[in-house]
Amino acid sequence: MLRWLQSNDFNIPKTVHLLKKHLKWRKDRKLDEPESQSLLQFSDARRKHAPVDIIGPQRKEGGDRLVVVDRAGRIDVAGLMKAVQPTEYLHEMFRTFEEIQRRLMKMEAETGVQCFMHYIFDLEGLHFDPTLLGVVNGPFRVSWQLVGQHYREFIDKFIVINSPSYINVLWSALSSFIPEQSKQRIVFAGSSWKEELLEIVDQDCLPERYGGNIPDNDCLKIVEPIPKSTYWKLPVHYPSMEQLHKVSVSASKHRMLVYKVDKPDIELLMYSHNENDITITLYYSKEKETSENDLELAVAPIPKCGLPAMDLFDYNCEFPGYYYVKLANEASWLLPSTYRMIVIEKETGKELEPINLNEKWIKKGQKAKKK
Repeated sequence: MLRWLQSNDFNIPKTVHLLKKHLKWRKDRKLDEPESQSLLQFSDARRKHAPVDIIGPQRKEGGDRLVVVDRAGRIDVAGLMKAVQPTEYLHEMFRTFEEIQRRLMKMEAETGVQCFMHYIFDLEGLHFDPTLLGVVNGPFRVSWQLVGQHYREFIDKFIVINSPSYINVLWSALSSFIPEQSKQRIVFAGSSWKEELLEIVDQDCLPERYGGNIPDNDCLKIVEPIPKSTYWKLPVHYPSMEQLHKVSVSASKHRMLVYKVDKPDIELLMYSHNENDITITLYYSKEKETSENDLELAVAPIPKCGLPAMDLFDYNCEFPGYYYVKLANEASWLLPSTYRMIVIEKETGKELEPINLNEKWIKKGQKAKKK
């Protein structure tokens, strides 16, 4: 609660409003149940080929610091984007921060004071290519924005080392999305980054490659390129891309798909694909004719960037009634965006069609072929 108050400048009404949303999100994803029951999706590609290493705690007066290393510069970025689904990529990042949160809470229970982390962001090996800006301004930005929504006041210092000569280009793409309060915690270390790093982090809490005393093999996972054989392929139990309904959303506008659910505790599988950025929000109402302002928020807005893979988002409808999927093309001021989507009832395997499927801005997908 203290972290949430701090992140909102101790504005109590705002904190209560945002914290309620966060707690609902935790409940929906079962994050406070045993980890085996969590509904966060797994991403083997991200876990194996883009690991984040939690090194351990550093004892410090006024609160311990958890040292975390992210060797982002070594990641096969182009390959990763071809190997992951948007939701699983994000959920794997949530899994990392769930573990960080558990570590911080344990440290706080032992010390009795608030603890934070030092996040070392190593860009050694990063090469500029045409896809890099798209990734930085897309999946990277979106994932960190959503992490920032749910994991407040974790970072003491975000330390960037081995910055390439074009770091200003990357920073320009990102800086407008970073709150001023967060910018103050970012440290761009220069050519003498080892000396600068040791002024912040103790040697006993650093791998040898960063000037510390811990053997690299004891604390750092190997970052390897992603084999083409692991690139995402459409699973046999997924609908085909042609079965998804195409929804056209004009620039700076939104569309609303409406689904009627007749029974409680119906689990829905939402398959989707988008080539451009779009924001999706889920609302609920007992009644059909309800103004948008009176709808109950079911899932907070999720920015979704375009990736080659079809995405899968699962949602359990606790109550019968009407569920509204809002698709907002907020990132564009000129061009329309197309969002492809189909909703399947998990238990029956049958499609749940939107009741407004005949709207002119929806192009119906093909019917599944009978086997």
